[in-house]
Amino acid sequence: MKELPENTLNRLIIYLKVLENLEKKRVDSVSSEDLAKLSGVNSAQLRKDLSFVGTLGTKGVGYSVKALKYNLKKFLGRTEEWNVIIGGLTPLSRYLIEHAQLQKEGFFIMAAFDTKPENIGVVIGGVSVYNLDQLSYVCKAIKVDIGIIATDEDQESYFSAFVQHGIKAILNLSNYPLFSEDEKIKVENLSVVHGLTKLSHYLKNLGS
Repeated sequence: MKELPENTLNRLIIYLKVLENLEKKRVDSVSSEDLAKLSGVNSAQLRKDLSFVGTLGTKGVGYSVKALKYNLKKFLGRTEEWNVIIGGLTPLSRYLIEHAQLQKEGFFIMAAFDTKPENIGVVIGGVSVYNLDQLSYVCKAIKVDIGIIATDEDQESYFSAFVQHGIKAILNLSNYPLFSEDEKIKVENLSVVHGLTKLSHYLKNLGS
């Protein structure tokens, strides 16, 4: 399998979102030109990216929306089910736990963790909140695929605990980036402030 560049992976995820929207609109097929336009790229880039997936369109017809969506989901690991845990009981983590869409997409939140005594034992949407010290117990009981850090407090403690217990995929939603020197551990840093700062920089330099 060819190594997948990070930018290509990001675009493949965008193509999938566009295809999901087209399917909702009951569109059966889409040309490479139209799919590229809807995804903010040119058709040459689109075809190059899809070569990693091994999917080719039909000349004069384009791509089957349903088939291409399935192939992308399979390539991206989205046809499987993944067990997720959350570190930090915050309004954000509560939202994620109660947001049914994540389960529909194959991401099942199995447990939440916190370090504040008043939050231990709380049950939200059927998900129990454990003390971070109980992480080893939970990891023995279930296979944990992904860890989410949803707090700016003690985020490094959650990160260290997740890594120590063998979690190889971590989504960091705190405002402070986290990194691992271990190449086998993938950390995805996502922050609303990060995105807004990129936009503020754009607006500041718009007239330059």
